[in-house]
Amino acid sequence: FCRKLGLPVPKNKPVSKFTILKEYYKTIHALGNRTADEIACLPELSDERIIMGQKIMSLSAVSCYLAQPTLFPIIVFLMIRSSIKYGISASSCDWFALFGLVLCGAFGNLKDGLVMGKAAELILTNHDWKERKSRVAMYCEGFVFHWTAPLQASFVPFLEGCQIGLRTGDIDSAGWCLIIRCHYLFYAARPLEGLQTEIHTCIDILSRLNLEAHRMVVLPYLLVVAKLRGVDVAEECMDFESMLKVASETRNLTSRGHTIFAQLELMVIFKEWEHAAGLLVEADNLRASILGHFVGVRFTALEALISFKAAQASPFLGRIKLKRRGVKSMKLLRSWVKKGNGNAVHLLHVVSAQLAVLEGKRKRAEDGFKSAVKVAA
Repeated sequence: FCRKLGLPVPKNKPVSKFTILKEYYKTIHALGNRTADEIACLPELSDERIIMGQKIMSLSAVSCYLAQPTLFPIIVFLMIRSSIKYGISASSCDWFALFGLVLCGAFGNLKDGLVMGKAAELILTNHDWKERKSRVAMYCEGFVFHWTAPLQASFVPFLEGCQIGLRTGDIDSAGWCLIIRCHYLFYAARPLEGLQTEIHTCIDILSRLNLEAHRMVVLPYLLVVAKLRGVDVAEECMDFESMLKVASETRNLTSRGHTIFAQLELMVIFKEWEHAAGLLVEADNLRASILGHFVGVRFTALEALISFKAAQASPFLGRIKLKRRGVKSMKLLRSWVKKGNGNAVHLLHVVSAQLAVLEGKRKRAEDGFKSAVKVAA
């Protein structure tokens, strides 16, 4: 259908890294050296066929993120080039914000990713596209700005994005604003009792809005908080096995990713290192299914920490393999910190200290753990 509207449409199948890189460089070449202001000042698209095609592709991008993550960046690249070629429309706000997501989450290019997020906001400022404000808030605050700004800075914008979405009829984006806000409240170490109330309120609103798929992405965190508080929660699918079953039946890879990550968090807190190492193998590359989200940063830290802890009790060959995986994750974490990710500094200290423990460097390990506590406080 989109082909009839003049837009290319990729096939619904997993995409190779080579193809992703090829489309990425084609998109970078098409963008050239345009600044956020220059992107926002591109001519407005007037061809109704292209506008309709971009709207349809915008809806499919969300589905790809949840169920076919390797296809997701391809769609984003195609639509960025479409906006440059034909002009910008209301959907272009989505595409530049999502391009920022891909640049930060997949390519580690935080500087240019932030530029794309700013471009999306400037496009909204220059045009009266109120119906896009909730979605752009969700994309930018949830997947772009956290790479260089404190998580706490997103709490108010998420609430504003939810309110705008409810007023303009963008119920889907309003729900996502609430969900990601709950995720980031969790990572910001809010008191458990208040956090449980926040998540309960979010789930109640999602149920009233009939957003069942959204609800499954926040339920794992409610279960984690309940287990840490030692209380029971009367909710359907309130065990990890049931959540994973629903995620598998609905082919929702994002829901699966959050559920596995929540389990890893609990295993680390309760020092169940052997089980955590087994789940880490099952999780494989969890970052692909939660691209751009802060949980990908957190998962990278846990991956390194679990690998180093498991290596301590492993035979020689297993120790080498686990240490190599942990070092790889630690290097990725360090690269984000060097580029300005303040939310990951304490995580890097913890991981570096655990590597020092593995290598028998007690003084360096002690200094690392003290630095982690100091930064986190």
